[in-house]
Formats: sequence, C-alpha cells, structure tokens
Amino acid sequence: MNSTPSSQQADSLRHQAALRPGAPKVAIAGAKGGVGKTTLAVNLALLLARSGHRTLLVDLDPGCGDVDVHLRLPALFTLEDAVLAACTLEQALVDGPGGIKILTGRSGSTRLANGDQAFLLRALDLVDEAARAFDVVICDTGAGIGPAVLGTLDRADLILSVTTPDPASVTDAYALCKLLRQRGRPAPRLVVNRVRSRDEALRTAGKLTTVAQKFLGTEVPLAGWVQQDGLLELAVAEQRPFALHGQGPVLDDLRGLCAHVLSALPPVARRGALRAPSRPLALRPTTGAPA
Repeated sequence: MNSTPSSQQADSLRHQAALRPGAPKVAIAGAKGGVGKTTLAVNLALLLARSGHRTLLVDLDPGCGDVDVHLRLPALFTLEDAVLAACTLEQALVDGPGGIKILTGRSGSTRLANGDQAFLLRALDLVDEAARAFDVVICDTGAGIGPAVLGTLDRADLILSVTTPDPASVTDAYALCKLLRQRGRPAPRLVVNRVRSRDEALRTAGKLTTVAQKFLGTEVPLAGWVQQDGLLELAVAEQRPFALHGQGPVLDDLRGLCAHVLSALPPVARRGALRAPSRPLALRPTTGAPA
C-alpha cells in the first residue's frame, strides 16, 4: 500500500528524530508580564530560519498561549492535544511563515498553569522529541516564575530574560536571576526591550548587573536591545511579523539579537537555507560605557 503524503512526512520526522540529538533550546523569559516576550520569540525564530536554520517555535505560555494569534495561524491541534494523545506530535506541528514550524499553545487552558507536574513533564518531553528534527528551538514562556516557566528554563540551553527600562520590570528580572541561581543555573542573558537609545539599554543592564554582583555574585550578560518603535507595535497589531515585513533600526536590533544567540549556543546546524537575509547577521557591541 502506498503511503499518503502526511504519513510520509510523519515517517520522515521519526527518521530524523532517531538519527539526531535534540536541537539546542532557547527560552524567552520575563518575570513581568507585558514586556514583549512573544513578539521577540516570534521574530527571533523567523530570523533564525532566514539564516538557514531549521527552526521550531514552541508556545509554552501556560494559559495564555497566543503565538498563533501573532502569526494569524489557524491551528487545528496544539501541544496540549499531543500531550493528551488527541493527535500525534507530527499533527500538532503547524507550518508557519518563513519556513518555521510551530507547536502552538492553547489559550485559556489551565493544565500547565495549575502546576500539573505529570502534564508538564509530558509536554516538555514532547518538545525534546520534536527538537530532534530541528536545528534550533525557541520556547516562548509565560509571565511570572511558576512551575511551567521554571520547568521550561531547566531544560533550556540558553535563557533570554526580557525586561524594559521600567524599574518594576528590572526588579522582576532580578528576581528571575536570583531564582535561577538558587536552582544552580547561570544568570540569564538580558534583552532590554522598548528602549529609547543604546545608552538607555546599557544603563538598564548596568543597574541589574550591579545588584546581581552585589547580592548574587554574578554578572548578567547583555544579549541585546530593541528600540521602541511604533512600526513594531503596528506589525504586532496587524499580525505581520516585523522580521518578514519591517525595515530600519528595529530590524537591525533584532538581527543583532539573533547573531548573539547563535554565538552563545554550541555550533548550530544550517540545513536547507530558505532565503539569505538582506544583510549578514553581525554581533553588535553590548558592553562599555554609554557613548
């Protein structure tokens, strides 16, 4: 009997999973809500794919998963459906723009938010299983420091902590650093979102590092920053990812963050490049006194 295209795709995924170790996972975290984690996760995944990396984007925001909304995707199945065996893992993988694949979350679900440890572990195990067919995995997490967020961070190879210059946001970013150190993890790398200038990003990172050095004995490396820009906010409102449709300094900021992530991870495979970026991804200076 001839295999159908869907069964052939499933067989191909299983074959790749058996041959390859799991791809490195990058967790996008932020103890304070509303700092732009999902927007950064979506755009980072798209830029990684444009750099030629087979990229999986996973929505692990407990209760408020909305990656599919950002990308205007009609998801038939979610990661939660795969955990509950309502579908296969392959059926839960959604084709996204720019060549990325997505495991969507379920908005309004309380299974992850309620701290069901068995459910959480099964979900994370499925993400690990899916990761074997990709080069890099981006995990969007929820606000706060609940069990689902911490479970995701425990399995991440790289953690990006997103903050804004707002003092409450920086305070919450320090709380996340403290909790990670208590769990034996290094401090996360900092992304300062919605800044007015490079100087503001450096000042914000400097404040956090000063406190972390004093009370935790560690620095908080600055991974990058993203400027405040109405065009980025408009792109979110129109469900048109900025990495695919935007131009200008904000896109440069996002590319700089993408380059930093690639430099911080073990060597990441580059298979089946989709489209070369309009300019090479390049690391930007993220330390030093404000100019």
